[in-house]
Amino acid sequence: MADAPAVTLVADFVAASDFEKKHTPFITLEAQLDRLLVNVEVGHEVPHPNGADHYITFIELYANGAPIARLDLSPVVTHPRFCVPVSLPPDTVVRAVEHCNLHGLWAYEVTI
Repeated sequence: MADAPAVTLVADFVAASDFEKKHTPFITLEAQLDRLLVNVEVGHEVPHPNGADHYITFIELYANGAPIARLDLSPVVTHPRFCVPVSLPPDTVVRAVEHCNLHGLWAYEVTI
């Protein structure tokens, strides 16, 4: 059985290097009536390349470790950003994981 691929968790986005910021799936939360809009963007402050040889292949979203959404991307024509309306209780840990075809898995999380 193969080991699961390593995920780089960026705990402090502000202190992250440009290379880390380019790959970190940055999360923002917006309250909307009875829901919460979870926005995820890769390349929030430092744009990530989006060409045939270097791009984000997918972004996944988890709530307390359970998968709740996934966006598959293709190079050139897509932008690594999406939003998902959710109904989650306070203290839920929301984690976004993205996959760069050259630099692997990167994650960021926030607690509601």
